[in-house]
Amino acid sequence: MSKVLIFSGTTEGRELAQVLSRNEISCDVCVATEYGSLVMPELQHVTVHEGRLNCEEMKALYKALGVEVVVDATHPYASIVTETIQESMEGTEISYLRLLRPRTASSHLDGDGNAYYASAEECANALLETEGTILLTTGSKDLGIYCKEQSLKKRLVVRVLPGMESLDLCYENGLDGKQIIAMQGPFSKEMNMALMREYNIRHMVTKESGHTGGVESKISAAEECHVKSHIICRPESFMEKALTMEEVCNHLESLLGASLKRGEFHITLAGIGCGSIEMMTQEVEKKIQNANYLFGASRMIENCNCRGQKYPYYLAKDIIPMLKEIRRSHSGDIRVVILFSGDSGFYSGASKMRDALLEEMDVKARDKSVNIEVLPGISSIQTLSARIGIPWQDAKILSFHGVEQARWIPEFIDALRYEKKVFFLTSGIKDIRRMAACIQEIHVEVKQLCCYLGYGLSYGEEEVYCITADSPEEMAGKLASLDREGLYVGAIVQEHPVRRPLMPELRDEEFIRDRVPMTKEEVRKLVISYMELSRDSIVYDIGAGSGSVALQIGLLSPELQIYALECNDLALNLIQRNKAYLNLENVQVVKAMAPDGISDLPPADAAFIGGSKGNLQEILEALYAKNSRMRVVMTAVSMESIVKMQSLLENLSIEDVSVSQVAVNRVNKLGEYHMLQANNPVFIFSFRFC
Repeated sequence: MSKVLIFSGTTEGRELAQVLSRNEISCDVCVATEYGSLVMPELQHVTVHEGRLNCEEMKALYKALGVEVVVDATHPYASIVTETIQESMEGTEISYLRLLRPRTASSHLDGDGNAYYASAEECANALLETEGTILLTTGSKDLGIYCKEQSLKKRLVVRVLPGMESLDLCYENGLDGKQIIAMQGPFSKEMNMALMREYNIRHMVTKESGHTGGVESKISAAEECHVKSHIICRPESFMEKALTMEEVCNHLESLLGASLKRGEFHITLAGIGCGSIEMMTQEVEKKIQNANYLFGASRMIENCNCRGQKYPYYLAKDIIPMLKEIRRSHSGDIRVVILFSGDSGFYSGASKMRDALLEEMDVKARDKSVNIEVLPGISSIQTLSARIGIPWQDAKILSFHGVEQARWIPEFIDALRYEKKVFFLTSGIKDIRRMAACIQEIHVEVKQLCCYLGYGLSYGEEEVYCITADSPEEMAGKLASLDREGLYVGAIVQEHPVRRPLMPELRDEEFIRDRVPMTKEEVRKLVISYMELSRDSIVYDIGAGSGSVALQIGLLSPELQIYALECNDLALNLIQRNKAYLNLENVQVVKAMAPDGISDLPPADAAFIGGSKGNLQEILEALYAKNSRMRVVMTAVSMESIVKMQSLLENLSIEDVSVSQVAVNRVNKLGEYHMLQANNPVFIFSFRFC
């Protein structure tokens, strides 16, 4: 005796039977046709009944089986069958659940060129006013409606299920064999396009049948082939009673007093290499072939051999809502593949996608039902390395692709100074030209540069350029002359780069000087030491003067972000000149009298106050508001400033306080003698807010 009876006619009905079988719950399944029996897999605990039933026959079956729950999983457009099922249950205590796949939320359904109809009759009448071959993808049930008029019938090409009942209906309605395509879906966009081109289709008729019905792949194929889509809208009757697959399973758990184990939702984030299919790993290729749903940029998915539905989406905001809808619609095992160019672990969006999936798909609460795996690919850096025969394991790796210039240019200039090998990704020719400008401006004795550029790697237009030069100026000129648009990956190799000092040093005489105060080099070193910087710290230099502290900090790491605040125009000009001379793109000059200007900056990890213009208390309050754990270093040379600082420190919430007085004497040669020349004593205050 079975408690559950499923009226099936859709993928959802088969999947629900599989769930019950997996959980060892007996159920009966009713299918209308022989073909419905053929596509129903053999399942333990599941009995299949074939043939159409009227109302009285349904009532008799309920009584014979002792049914307690009826699940109506018939086709969304089979409204007469649904009406019969509901009529058969009147006066019984049997629970009724209407399983209906959700409507498809797709931009393709809202296309400007689409036509919409309330019924097949309305659609057939509209097609009489058109010209050209019609691809009918709505099955065999409504064939008679489209075959009434001879002028319309002879223009039809119909795609039906490969069952005898469907084929008999085709012949009964007078269709020729050349007008019949008997195939079992799902159909990919590429297969739909191939059929449309083969039969010179001008109009395509479909129902709004949801993801499972493949409506999106049909409409997107029609758009690309310039075929007009005629869409028959879903009937609104009974929609208020419809449940998703997930909701039906939840109801069954409550009615049967059992916990149902669903199928697994497999999500694969796959790197596909440089682009051509030949660059894919066999593991990734197999995953794509067996996927039910494939997501990725159009250029990635168009040549992939996939049995399921393809969607040209690559952003989490577009993919995750679709995955949630797919998950609600299915209870069986579902395989989803999301494609990423290159290697999934190398400057890829795969990690962000994985984080978004873990959060949005509720994976942590459903560890057994959702499985996310990441598969690697061959990156363009690896490919270029192989093409030019230069290993990349000891190279500096940079990416300009999708990265703001303010971030990558400092790193590129630093690498050009100090690295023997730099491999880099670009966004196109505009990045190559910006590279050329950086190389042109660099003030370093660099010789014998060699630049390799890989264009369109793995594609038919692939080309690898080798550009050599004896100086940065010559290299810059050759790179600037390139004008071929497209994606490039590159490497710059030099035999004798500048040796990177552990502590970059700038002597006072290396600065362009003017009538602007400057923190002396011995004090600069101590100030920077007290700031306790990391390589990616954000730093304020307040009252920057000549900018000597900010600029020397800038040499420590290209990842540092330094903001030099100064209000004096002469000093601002001097900072800009020194910045350009030293090629320091990670130092930003801000015209402001602190505390003005601080509120507009990103929160800093550390700040140096070299001048306050009498606003020291207000500056400290502004710094505390930006970061209550900021490290602050201040210098003072006058007694008034020293007393003011000491007084303020007593009223601040601070820790790790240090106050030092530094007196520096330099030895200068005077004739035959070496004389001591004293600099002003400097007090250095350092602390951390707490």
